[in-house]
Amino acid sequence: MNNSYVIGADIGGSHITAALVDLASGAVVDDCKFKEPVNAAAGAEDILAHWTACISRVLAAAGTEPAAIGIAMPGPFDYPGGISLIKGVSKYESLYGMNIREALEASLEFSKGIYFENDASCFALGEAWSGEGAGCSRMVAVTLGTGLGGTFLLNNKIQHEGKGIPPEGYIYHLPYKTGIAEDYISSRWLINEYHQRTGQRPGEVKNIGELAEKQDAVALALFAEMGEALGEVMVPWLRDFDAERMVIGGNIRKAHPYFLPALQASLQHNNIKTSVHISGRGENSALSGAAWICKSMLVTNQ
Repeated sequence: MNNSYVIGADIGGSHITAALVDLASGAVVDDCKFKEPVNAAAGAEDILAHWTACISRVLAAAGTEPAAIGIAMPGPFDYPGGISLIKGVSKYESLYGMNIREALEASLEFSKGIYFENDASCFALGEAWSGEGAGCSRMVAVTLGTGLGGTFLLNNKIQHEGKGIPPEGYIYHLPYKTGIAEDYISSRWLINEYHQRTGQRPGEVKNIGELAEKQDAVALALFAEMGEALGEVMVPWLRDFDAERMVIGGNIRKAHPYFLPALQASLQHNNIKTSVHISGRGENSALSGAAWICKSMLVTNQ
């Protein structure tokens, strides 16, 4: 098993999910998948203890030591070096400057290789490997959640520069209206706007989605506006990159019946032929993508 499987882990703002992943297919082994809550505002020792506990459960369930561990990690982060650079975002501040690779190698007693990549990029790689982007040479993945993630893939390789690639390969910081794209395309925007327009606090995007399902006019309008905004932001990049598919993930993807029509209308209005797909794998794509990073590194190191 250890030559055929790796561990993929996905670090979220409130939890870690880790699982055994088949290196041949990118499939997540459900019997070896575990989730652990994490207080992102806690001290470094507490955070690392929860991460270690979750990954240790996978190691125990696997029965043997996998070939490597891949971790989908939010930025900013020194991915090759394994060092956290996260600060000023009210999560994982206590890890700033810490070598997470060395810390996990010590706590897990694991020496076969721990690799890191951006969480949105891992989602993209997972979708390209065994999801909605499979068989596509030019794909753009967008994650809609607390923030706005974006990754451009050419033949399953992350692109950070080149024709049709925004600065650093990211989309969250692209100029839009009076700010940046993430200011208008995120759960933060949906929640704040609903409160401003109604005086009511929805709590989380899931609640706004439920309101939209009940035909709440404000909720429906907000999702439509967000879909149109995403289209306007993406049009020049999809055109210049000549993207075949755009795959959408993140928790907000579950509300796609309410934002997808406006997004597609925006693309059609601008003669963009890129097809839009909604991820059906969710977090499993991030786990598969983290495993893909391991696969790539194992081949490189042979």
